[in-house]
Amino acid sequence: MIIHAGCDIITRMDISLLSTTNDIEQLRTLALAMVQNAVSENAEKEEKLRQQNTTLQQRILLLEEALKLARQQRFGKKSETLAGMQRSLFEEDMDADIAAVEAQLDTLLPAEEKAAPERPARKPLPAHLPRVIKTIEPASTESCPDCQGALRHIRDEVSEKLEYIPARVVVNRYVRPQYGCTCCQRVVSGDMPAHIVPKGVAEPSLIAQLVISKHCDHMPLYRQQPVLARSDIHLPVSTMADMVGRAGAVLTPLAESLHRILLTCDVLHADETPLQILDTKKGGKARSGYLWTYVSGEKSGPSVVCFDSQPGRSSKYAAEYLKGWAGNLVVDGYPAYETLVGQNKGLMLTGCRAHARRNFADLYKANKDPRAAMAVRQIAGLYRLEKKIRHRPVEKIRQWRQRYARPVLEKLWQWLEQQKDACPESSALGKAITYALKRRVTLSRFLEDGALPLDNNRCERAIRPVVMGRSNWLFAGSAAAGERAAKIMSLLETAKMNGLDPHAWLTDVLQRLPGWPEEELDALLPLPGFAFGGEGA
Repeated sequence: MIIHAGCDIITRMDISLLSTTNDIEQLRTLALAMVQNAVSENAEKEEKLRQQNTTLQQRILLLEEALKLARQQRFGKKSETLAGMQRSLFEEDMDADIAAVEAQLDTLLPAEEKAAPERPARKPLPAHLPRVIKTIEPASTESCPDCQGALRHIRDEVSEKLEYIPARVVVNRYVRPQYGCTCCQRVVSGDMPAHIVPKGVAEPSLIAQLVISKHCDHMPLYRQQPVLARSDIHLPVSTMADMVGRAGAVLTPLAESLHRILLTCDVLHADETPLQILDTKKGGKARSGYLWTYVSGEKSGPSVVCFDSQPGRSSKYAAEYLKGWAGNLVVDGYPAYETLVGQNKGLMLTGCRAHARRNFADLYKANKDPRAAMAVRQIAGLYRLEKKIRHRPVEKIRQWRQRYARPVLEKLWQWLEQQKDACPESSALGKAITYALKRRVTLSRFLEDGALPLDNNRCERAIRPVVMGRSNWLFAGSAAAGERAAKIMSLLETAKMNGLDPHAWLTDVLQRLPGWPEEELDALLPLPGFAFGGEGA
């Protein structure tokens, strides 16, 4: 078998000696030499193949790691920090990088059988949408097309499909009959309804649409212009800007009232995100600004969202906005909030568990570190408990946390302390552990108060539309524009958080505001209990 395995080697050797001698010992020696040569060359081939295989495995591992990191950068949170064209080019290049790495892996890895993708279950269409019944009868309802037997109705097979009807624009024509007095010659007629743009052509519903498309749907006015033009409505951008500006002016008192109500809540969430602002004093160059976000705690009063546009990220801006307020502020690890506590003795910080978890989750996604997985699993235990008790009364939540969450949390702190001594502080795991342990007090504060949440996700959800919209509107045209946008978005996001349709609410408020008493402004806020004009207000 060995000689057969090395037959290709034997053919390359001089075998004439095998036919010229009958000496058994000489033949045995020659045969043994041939076998040894065959085995030697086979061993060399095996070693060469092993080295090639090792090289390929190393390359595959490097490519897989590069693919993981590329996907992490492409789809991770860091891509949100880029704006406009930069983000677009970044995403295009990252997609190309991912495709290139996947193509290389396809050439190195064996083909795998791909499982058929699972189709997601179709959700029922919204019940509040109007239904138009379209009945489809067979060709004959009396006789069977096959046997001509009599037919009887057994059931209705119902299927629903969505139809889109483009927005319909109508012209309201106000006719005011005039009457003359036969005695004093006075002309009497009905008064036109008060309007935020008295001589304008737009009703409050159109102004509301412009405002919402700009600040909720991230469509600048120059992009809205051709949309209206498709309905043969030709409005200059300057005219639309005037409408939006006037709407912002009349809504400012409402936004200020909303800010005042926010400060009555004893639990607030806070976060901030970059906002580019054009500096008109420096030739229209963009400068960095920030949009600060404040949201009331879920169990601390009405749901309120307030935005504050500021030129910087210093703690002084938060201190000014929260002036006179005392309570628990739920935040991430940004140091400015710790400075804020030193300035306001009535303020306490509650740490965001999601930020601490994210550090371990990102590490696990990158290299499958089992220690990171352990931390994620332990933190997940806290969230499972919160899911069970979130709808209970505040005091009951506190009791459950003391009984069940505290042991889990203490076990987590002990484990982190052990791991801290076993890994370099400069490593990714070391940084994640240091981040959590450094904020041990703030991350444990939720145990003492059932109204405190585990994380700052409530605020991040409120700020997400702004992050998504940056790629469209890129920057605020001025400091005043940033402030106006902050006030308008405060009202609209609050409306959404309280289950109100932003367009319906804004249209109703713009209709009533011109003649509304200033001392009753709070009745127009988009909070629970708001009554539309047609509902008895």
